[in-house]
Amino acid sequence: MISPRIWFVAVLAVGCGGAPKPEARIASSEGAIRGAQEAGAGSVPEATLHLKLAQEQRDQAIQLVKSGDNHRAEMLLARAEADAELAVALAREASARAEADKASETVQDLNKKAGQ
Repeated sequence: MISPRIWFVAVLAVGCGGAPKPEARIASSEGAIRGAQEAGAGSVPEATLHLKLAQEQRDQAIQLVKSGDNHRAEMLLARAEADAELAVALAREASARAEADKASETVQDLNKKAGQ
């Protein structure tokens, strides 16, 4: 009969060591973070928050990979990628909103000039 202690150690060994290194997810999260930076997320306060979260999650995930916890690292990298993509969306929204406001001002100015 297998002792409970040996069975527990065997389960832990299979559960912890089975996940491969999430190298593709690391690359895709880094690409998403770069994309957010290039989209101007650093100049939009709400987008900056999500960009910073993405960077912190990626850094934590890399530490988890170094310690062998690839499954948790994979999950953190997925969150990092999602936060970076949200930062891109927020930056693009802010840019579109600024352009719309500028167009609206131009229309108002033209309407004032036409009414004179």
